Amino acid sequence: MTARTVGTSQPRIVALLRISAPGRDTTPSARSWCSCGRDLAAFGQRKVAALIEDHTRHRTACPLLAEGKKAA
Repeated sequence: MTARTVGTSQPRIVALLRISAPGRDTTPSARSWCSCGRDLAAFGQRKVAALIEDHTRHRTACPLLAEGKKAA
């Protein structure tokens, strides 16, 4: 998710979900980051799936992301 800063035309990243699932017989991983200070990581299929759901919930609850939606 990106947002535009006031006075500039350059977008900036305000939230990020990175998922790595390299292939068979390897452990998937994920990282959820937000400019509000959130920085979580998960390893393993179940924990990654839970982090994906939690990241989606965070996108609706984070005050920084809500500001961007109001401005858009």
